[in-house]
Amino acid sequence: MKKRLQALAMVVTLAICAMGTTACSSEEKAPAEAPATEAPAETPAEAPAESDAQEPAKDGGWVIGYICKDLSQEWFQGTLKAIEETALSMGASKVIALDCEMDPEKSLNNLDQLIAQNVDIIIICPPDQGLSQTIVDRCNEAGIPVFADADGLIVDGKHIAPALELNAYVVGSGMGEWLANYVNTEMDLAADADSIGYMRMTMNEVSSCVPRAEGAKDAFLAGCPDFDESKIIDANYDGTTEAGYDVVAATITAHPEITKWIVTAPNDEGAGGATRALEAANLDKDACVVGAGAYIAKDEFKKEYSCFKSAAYFSSTETGTQEAIAAIEYLRDGKEIFGDYKDTYEGDNEYGTYPLGGIMVDPTNYQEVMGADAE
Repeated sequence: MKKRLQALAMVVTLAICAMGTTACSSEEKAPAEAPATEAPAETPAEAPAESDAQEPAKDGGWVIGYICKDLSQEWFQGTLKAIEETALSMGASKVIALDCEMDPEKSLNNLDQLIAQNVDIIIICPPDQGLSQTIVDRCNEAGIPVFADADGLIVDGKHIAPALELNAYVVGSGMGEWLANYVNTEMDLAADADSIGYMRMTMNEVSSCVPRAEGAKDAFLAGCPDFDESKIIDANYDGTTEAGYDVVAATITAHPEITKWIVTAPNDEGAGGATRALEAANLDKDACVVGAGAYIAKDEFKKEYSCFKSAAYFSSTETGTQEAIAAIEYLRDGKEIFGDYKDTYEGDNEYGTYPLGGIMVDPTNYQEVMGADAE
């Protein structure tokens, strides 16, 4: 009799599952070894877009995907470390990090890989902001929320997804102000006007870096109003140390009349490349380079002499920590990603943008300001 009842129960259960009740479809998932065709084909189309999803999919065990444009850079290594430590401490089971090595096509391949793995959320630093719409569209189609790290996902000047970005113009202004103070106290601008040139390194293809260069120039001229603007020379590069070296070396060669260079770069890689190029040209003793990030500058500060004299310090630890917190709070609580920062940019407030600030450091204060990051 007991066996008959068990058999009858099994028949009833199979019948219910065949009818597609929520009890079977929501509680039982296809085994890992099942072919991909057995996964619910409707999931991507039915999954809500990020702005509509308010309920957490599960309680813990989330998988976070992180696509970085260049993991060889110390800044992004620090960001990834902080994402991993914070996310895992808050209940994530894994962080999958992929490096696109500044290759736009590889970035999209990495994105497809994370979507295929059905990660719970994606954080991406795009190597080309022209990919922004494609990135957001693919994530929306898959029902996977996405937000930007460092360089926003932007179309026609407006964010189309949340982001963590530097308050770039303010950071650049700090760099330009520091440089102006240096010129006014350490150089004789009146006597050496003909031999001093200001090389303003730029990254015109990265929207978050353009205001850094603009802010640096504006603040420098405000502090040195008598500086001849015809001696301000722009040098555009792609953000890498190698490209920074090449563009600075070429600029030096093109302007033999300038023997005393002052330089601002929108990241530490560019400033490091400029430093090496000035050394190679034997012009470093009368030069001053200012960077952004301080993760390379700190090692220059420890040398007996370096023309890399200052940098705007912003913490990769803070970056990764805030991004991980935003991701987990969205997945766990349905909290809008960086929703408290919708007023960061006037007229661009559909999505929150966390504003990361900067503090100018040099050999006199970097250890106190940077703490453990100075090591």
